[in-house]
Amino acid sequence: MQVLILGGTSFFGKEIVRAFFSAGHSVTVFTRGITNPTDLPPHQRLVGDRTSLSDLLTVGRGKQWDVVIDNVGYNAEDAEKLLKAFPTVKHLIFDSTVSVYRYSNKKYPQPLLEDQIDFQSQPKTQDLSDIHWKYARGKLDAERVVRDKCEVPWTIIRPPVVYGPFDTTLRGFWYLARLMDGGPLVLPNGGTQSFRLAYSKDVAQAFLLAALNPVAFGKTYYVGQKEIITLKDFLDESAKHLGVHPQYVSIPSEIAGELGGPHSSMVNIVVDISAAEKELKFRPTPFEVFTKETALWFKEKWKGDLGELLKTRPQELALAQKWKNVLGEFL
Repeated sequence: MQVLILGGTSFFGKEIVRAFFSAGHSVTVFTRGITNPTDLPPHQRLVGDRTSLSDLLTVGRGKQWDVVIDNVGYNAEDAEKLLKAFPTVKHLIFDSTVSVYRYSNKKYPQPLLEDQIDFQSQPKTQDLSDIHWKYARGKLDAERVVRDKCEVPWTIIRPPVVYGPFDTTLRGFWYLARLMDGGPLVLPNGGTQSFRLAYSKDVAQAFLLAALNPVAFGKTYYVGQKEIITLKDFLDESAKHLGVHPQYVSIPSEIAGELGGPHSSMVNIVVDISAAEKELKFRPTPFEVFTKETALWFKEKWKGDLGELLKTRPQELALAQKWKNVLGEFL
C-alpha cells in the first residue's frame, strides 16, 4: 500500500507513520520541513506547504496513491484543495475532531453519535472570534466538503482530546507537571466532569484499520478510550504512576477560570465508539495502561520548558489556600 500522510512529524501524526510502516506499507510524509524528527521509521519525505494548491498538485500529479491521510486540514478551503490535488486516490481519510459536537442537532446529545451533527447549524452561542469555536467550525466545514464533493472513497475519523507521549498540545502535561510539583491542585467543580480521551497510538490504529477497508467508505467514526472517566480519575491514575499523593481543592469552575487547567471545560464529552469497534474492529488500549506509559514518559523523557508549563502555579496555590481556609480541608 502506498500511503501519503499530510502532516506526520509530530505527536499522533508520528504514530500514524509508525503504524503503517509496522504493517508493511510504504509511507510518504508531506511536511513543511520545519520539524525533522529522527525517531521515525524509514519513509519518503516531501517538503511543501499544505495550504498551497500548487504544492499539493505537485505531490498528487503522476502518482497513484492508495491512501491519502489529511492530518492538517482545518477548513473548507483546505478540503477543496485536497480534493483537487488527489482526484484519483483509492481512499481519502480526513482527520477531524470531536469538537464538531458543538453543532449537534440533539438537545441532550450524550453519548455523542456520528450522525447527530447538523452541518447547517448556526448556534446562537457560536463565536468565531473564540479559537475553540473557530476550530470546530473549520473542521465542520471541511467535513461537509469531503462528504458532499469527494468523488473517491472517503472516511472521516473524529477523535476527542488525544493524549500520549510527545503531546505537543501540553494539555495533559499541564496536570502532570503540577502533580510532580507538589502542593494542592485546583479542581474545578471537584473534577466530576465526564469524558473520553483518545490514546495517540489508538488513533493511529484507527486510521490503519480504516485504510482501504470497504466497510469504512463513506463513513465517519468517533474513536477513543473504552472507559468513561472524570478529571479526578485522570489525576488520581496519573499520580499513582508518578508515585505522588496529591491534594485537591474543589472550586467552582467559573471562579477557577484558566487556573483550573485545560480540561476544565471538558464537561460530559463522551463519544460513542461502538461503530468503530463493530465495523473497524477498533480495540482501544486500557486507560490505566496508556496513562501509566504517558506519565512515566513525561517524568523521564519530556524535554520541554517546565517553567513555562508552571507559570501560573503561584496563583493556583494562592487560590487553593484561600479556598482551603474556607472549606477547612483539602480533598
